[in-house]
Amino acid sequence: MQKVVDITKNGNKVKPIWKKLICAGRAHEVLRADWQQQLKKIQKEIGFEYIRFHGLFNDEMMVYNEDMNGNAWYDWHYVDEVFDFLLGEQLRPIVELGFTPEKMKSGNQNVFWWKGNVTPPADYKKWCRMIDSFIRHCMNRYGKSEVLKWYFEVWNEPNISPFWSGTQEQYFLLYKETVKTIKQIHNGLKVGGPASSASAIGDNAPWVEDFLHYCEENHVCVDFVSTHPYPNEWPLIDNPVHTYRDEQGTYRSLDWLKRTVANSAFKDAEIHITEWNSSPSPRDLVHDTAFMANFIIQNNLYCMELTNSLGFWTFTDVFEENGAASSVFHGGFGLLTQQGLEKPAYHGYYFLSRLGSEVIELGEDFIVTRSEDNIQILAWNYVHYNEAFSAGDGSALTLYDRYSIFQQKEELYFNIKLVNLAGEYKVTTYKFDRDTGSVFDWWVKNGAPENIDLEEKEILQSNMKPQGGIKYIEADGAFSFEHSIKPHGFVFVELTKLI
Repeated sequence: MQKVVDITKNGNKVKPIWKKLICAGRAHEVLRADWQQQLKKIQKEIGFEYIRFHGLFNDEMMVYNEDMNGNAWYDWHYVDEVFDFLLGEQLRPIVELGFTPEKMKSGNQNVFWWKGNVTPPADYKKWCRMIDSFIRHCMNRYGKSEVLKWYFEVWNEPNISPFWSGTQEQYFLLYKETVKTIKQIHNGLKVGGPASSASAIGDNAPWVEDFLHYCEENHVCVDFVSTHPYPNEWPLIDNPVHTYRDEQGTYRSLDWLKRTVANSAFKDAEIHITEWNSSPSPRDLVHDTAFMANFIIQNNLYCMELTNSLGFWTFTDVFEENGAASSVFHGGFGLLTQQGLEKPAYHGYYFLSRLGSEVIELGEDFIVTRSEDNIQILAWNYVHYNEAFSAGDGSALTLYDRYSIFQQKEELYFNIKLVNLAGEYKVTTYKFDRDTGSVFDWWVKNGAPENIDLEEKEILQSNMKPQGGIKYIEADGAFSFEHSIKPHGFVFVELTKLI
């Protein structure tokens, strides 16, 4: 691929949806020391703006109690610890309002071993009084101006039975009453939904059209629309066949969503993707591979004009929905392993975060950006799943062989010539591929040790970074960036102008 880019031409402002939102498992995990240590790392090196997680009202958070006469009392101590820590790391919450406290439940259906109750509240008035107390407590503790910058999302994935035992009508009523309660406190507080799971029905997000229609008909506010467009078919049936969409799957889902919202009564509502990954499984072995870096890079860059956020689920493998993991590289969602090792997905977000503020040119597999007098180039060689795996045949995917499921692809040769470039520059280059910076691939090549000790962890840490290099140039009108990029690899180049 050869391309000539004029760095003096007018560009478009970068919309960094990749930094808007990151996700985590559940509220109680925020209290763990290892979780907090990893969060500090991603904030220092990447710097996300918002975070979302489940289980704020789970009984383990001890927020809701009743006396012998059924009178409610609230304890926000653990919630305060969660928000105090997050705000201290410059992260604001997209607050998922759920699940139902034990003493407010209408049934016994729970999700996961930590028993998040997913039944509708037996008494919606009790639910609303709890929401009222929670919002007022947050505004009194953190200030009105701060909480007005938060988002409040009603429930999680009510369209699928694991997360909501009620009907669509019951969810819409819960949304209506919750919005009414919150807006009575302050009309500027931002509330949205339906946070639906979209991993089993193609490109269209379930419940979104019905939700928007209901809210229009019933004069209910929608400040933002949220959904979870995992790019695969993951039916909730016995012995399901898991199929995967083509590499444009995420783009098509978000394009449909943007058009749907624009054509609704809530055309000015923000769009927040409050969960997204290559699949909704916390044991998907693909999650540890080099594939994830370019999956993240390409989808974020292609979709940055379609949504306000594309929230990656999740930043860490310190994640307990399915219990403890049996392997260092067990296919967890995270950017970081349980031990804090940087997976390839981490590098995708890190180098997106290093792009400039203005897009000079965006191509099929490269982007050139500008920040003041500095230029950034990011080029990648994306490889998608092969036909058999996409159709549901996962037999070729094993703990140690995780690349036989991808299409065969050659190295890509890039020649990007920057013109109208003059002056002295420091040129910093980083290279990533399966052989350079993919800690999973290094782990496999070196015996795949399990239950790693401290020395093995240190060795893995020393092999989890892309390869970097620095040189200095005197540009006299042009600079050419030439590189061969292996499948699943990328190269990042930054030209820093010297004074």
